Amino acid sequence: MTDNRDIPAGGSDRDGPPGQGQWPDDVDRAILGQLRDTYVLADPPPAELDERVRFAIALENIDVEVARLQEDLLIGSGARGEDRTRTITFDCDSLTIMITIVDVGDDHVRLDGWLAPAARRRVELRVAEPSVDGSRARVVTTEDTGRFVFDDVGHGLVQLLVRAVEQTDDEPVPTVVTPSLLL
Repeated sequence: MTDNRDIPAGGSDRDGPPGQGQWPDDVDRAILGQLRDTYVLADPPPAELDERVRFAIALENIDVEVARLQEDLLIGSGARGEDRTRTITFDCDSLTIMITIVDVGDDHVRLDGWLAPAARRRVELRVAEPSVDGSRARVVTTEDTGRFVFDDVGHGLVQLLVRAVEQTDDEPVPTVVTPSLLL
């Protein structure tokens, strides 16, 4: 037990030994500032980090289940492979989402997707940059097999939301959202 007479005014017994001043002092702040500057130079945050964070949290309904990125594969590249296909898998407790992104030229991609377990659901593709008509989302309904397609998607930051086609009180189906990704 520490005697309160040994604690510097305005400090606590965790501030260091009595009479040594408080931590951090000006020297400590200078060292920590240099360390921060070194990290910023060696590994700066992505330039679009602010935009990505604002996009990710701009959901109207925050009562969602977040899917985790499981796998991100790039297939076909190099001198012989002109077609580049990227396959990404997300999963959460209630759903697995697999998407294949195919570059179709003219700065656009085609997004083919599958849900497991297969069911008819609404899939919303949120985009950070509005389309020509000003919309920031496109919605499709999956086939009974869980398959869906988004044609002519521009490059940029996107996110998927998967909802039930019909919601019942007996068995509510959670809305699933993927982390945002860059196409």
